[in-house]
Amino acid sequence: MTGRIFVLIGPSGVGKTTLAEKAQQDGIADRVITCTTRPPRLTETPGRDYIFLRMDEFTMRERAGEFVENEWIHGNRYGVLVRELSRALESGRTAIISLGYGGAQRVKAIWPDLVTIVGILPPSNESLKWRLKERGTHDDEMVLRLKAIADESLLIKNLADAVVVNDQLSEAYAKLHHLLTSPQAPQ
Repeated sequence: MTGRIFVLIGPSGVGKTTLAEKAQQDGIADRVITCTTRPPRLTETPGRDYIFLRMDEFTMRERAGEFVENEWIHGNRYGVLVRELSRALESGRTAIISLGYGGAQRVKAIWPDLVTIVGILPPSNESLKWRLKERGTHDDEMVLRLKAIADESLLIKNLADAVVVNDQLSEAYAKLHHLLTSPQAPQ
């Protein structure tokens, strides 16, 4: 039995992780945990939010071919372990994962009929700035992330099979829920 993979893409702070966690809590999707070399934020738990790796560990796993995809995002490495995505597909269930744009393209290229890319957008740049501030994003990092929004919005429109605007969490989740539970997800 083969499952499906929903890849969430969008700017940092838009709510991708929150939406994925809600889908997992409701039992409609299994969240795939990705790896990163950045340090955990105060609110993050290793193994639940990310698999936190030192740079040398990440490089060693990369050389061993353990990643389906990996990339540099805002000065840190991020990647998806082959075993995590394979396990999700073999389970026959729906998997949900948050990836960067390059990672989403690579995963879709590997499993084009099994992957649906969902773009998550903020209702405005101001709301995204507030969300980034609320989660403790440093000013210099925030400047980088806010500068990238226009390019990211264009990427989302070009890559995504479906788009959800996360203005009100309950409404955004209702749209995502519909996509995840629909027998024929857009591809």
